[in-house]
Amino acid sequence: MKTAFGSECSYYYEDLHRGREMRECRLLRTTRKNWSYRLCEQCPVPRWQQSNSCAHMAFSGNASRGFLGFGRRMVISVWCDQAAAKVDEPEIGCGQCHLDNPFFQVLKHSD
Repeated sequence: MKTAFGSECSYYYEDLHRGREMRECRLLRTTRKNWSYRLCEQCPVPRWQQSNSCAHMAFSGNASRGFLGFGRRMVISVWCDQAAAKVDEPEIGCGQCHLDNPFFQVLKHSD
């Protein structure tokens, strides 16, 4: 679903039908009270989902407060289920899942 800032995110949900004002980030199920839809503007998850469509990546996040309670932001960690390791660069991925891609296997065998 499109966020209020125009980026496509699979974790964002809103229902504004007939006066309902329900917006939520389904990535942050437990910390819903700390979340505001304004945090979506700086959230990196939509960009990561657009650049890497690996099905094995699992996102977990938290809305944290900055210094003296100002400057709230999203803190997101990414885990690869197949490699069982933390992903340092989510735009690229873990590196192990790329090896299973049929396109790269054809290139590997053609060398």
